[in-house]
Amino acid sequence: MPTGPTAEYLRDLHRQKRAVINAKCQHAHAEALCERLLALSCVRAAQHITAYIAIRGEISLTPTMQKLSAMGKQLYLPILRDDSMHFAPWTPGQALLKKGFGLLEPDAPESSWLPATQLDLVLAPLVVFDKQCNRIGQGGGYYDRTFAFRQSSESNSPTLLGVAHESQHEAKLPVQHWDVPLDMIATNKALHTRP
Repeated sequence: MPTGPTAEYLRDLHRQKRAVINAKCQHAHAEALCERLLALSCVRAAQHITAYIAIRGEISLTPTMQKLSAMGKQLYLPILRDDSMHFAPWTPGQALLKKGFGLLEPDAPESSWLPATQLDLVLAPLVVFDKQCNRIGQGGGYYDRTFAFRQSSESNSPTLLGVAHESQHEAKLPVQHWDVPLDMIATNKALHTRP
């Protein structure tokens, strides 16, 4: 019988904690995260990078995406359709459309979408994480389904790099067999690497 807090409890707790981070702290955290990410060799080497537009207190990747774009990297944002997640090209400043779950998506033709297997780096949002680089997301399972191939292949590509506020850290999370662990997690204060 599992003991400890459930995923639902932890998700609710950390959504509440994240929601009270004020704008000044959000900005400082985003800048600190940007500096930490740009120092990583896996980020500097990546060409095709998916990120996200922050909502509901998520740590912002805006400074990071602006710098990555200026470095000539091709950025993508997730597009959710039914139970699937796809990746549409995007450039900072390009218009976005509000879609399901309140997500902002590029208005890009399906022919331009990149398959998950062709990404070099995934900057993944999360609600809570642990030191083993397990994550609890929003609860839709999109990242786990999309990157399930990482569990059954010899490939370490794309690199799965979670990003979060350090306050979203818990000692240990409940893990299900379908959960896809991240390779590392960068926060405003630290870099956590999967053992």
